[in-house]
Amino acid sequence: MQTKCYYLIVAIVLIFQSQILYSQDLVRTTGTAQMELTNDKSRLEVENKLQELATIDALEKAFGRVIIQGNATYITNLQTGQEVQTNTVFNTIANTSVKGEVQRVVDKKFTDIEGFKTVAGKKEKVLEIRCDIELMAREIVTPPVNFTSFPLACPDEKCKTTAFKNNDNLYLFFSSPGSGFITVYLDERTQTQCLYPYSTMPAEFEGGVPVEADKKYILFSEIPDFDYFPGKKIIPDIYQLYSNSSQDMNRLFIIFSKKPLNKPSLKDVSEKMLDKKEYAGGYRLPKSLNSEDFQRWLNSYRSIGRDNVQVAIVDITITK
Repeated sequence: MQTKCYYLIVAIVLIFQSQILYSQDLVRTTGTAQMELTNDKSRLEVENKLQELATIDALEKAFGRVIIQGNATYITNLQTGQEVQTNTVFNTIANTSVKGEVQRVVDKKFTDIEGFKTVAGKKEKVLEIRCDIELMAREIVTPPVNFTSFPLACPDEKCKTTAFKNNDNLYLFFSSPGSGFITVYLDERTQTQCLYPYSTMPAEFEGGVPVEADKKYILFSEIPDFDYFPGKKIIPDIYQLYSNSSQDMNRLFIIFSKKPLNKPSLKDVSEKMLDKKEYAGGYRLPKSLNSEDFQRWLNSYRSIGRDNVQVAIVDITITK
């Protein structure tokens, strides 16, 4: 009986301690939003929209505002105005990325505000509704990436590097403790190119290329040992790095998911970006999309499946 009692006491203490730790992560925050009640929307529709907007306002006050600029996402501290680049996972409310999630609504109040507006020189009575909300919220913490991936200067695991010279070939190492799917993108500040899946792969791979647990992969090589789909006649894309200035910095996004993703809309820009001689000679650029559009696509996926989508971001330099 004493032993059982001892374990019971220990269990109670552990539960109590975990609740304390849990509560320490919570933040009390408030937000507001206001909009006009018009004839084309019901009061319930307006109140639901206002609650979403007030919730976004409260979470942004507590954890910062998410801003997408070029190939990066930043968190802006609304108190100081300071911007910090981030690779975090987000929550999505009303198509807005936020860095927190609501644990409990403490208080919510809707207030009618009457006023007037001038339309075609005439005063018209208007009714606006204001929502004030108080929340207990938790900041979203990004889990560590649970796979290994890095760029290579040659098709060998020992050639790990992030520093390349003009006209060097790019290779990539990848290994994961779990099976899933990978896609790889390279960003050049304004455009994000899809490097993997290869352009010759069938449509079944467009949402991600399957990988096996604990298997080592080297991508972007024509060596037969690195043909992971024998019999499918898949020709790997070979990538040669090029710099327009004395030194350029590009950014690799290696995305691992437990399920295939719906890829973003990609365009073929080869004919537009290459000169006529290069294009006639058979040179092609990977299909791409605008950098900010890619960031929005990636953030939306990480918001939906935080436990199922992991991203490694690696900056590489290319020196002329």
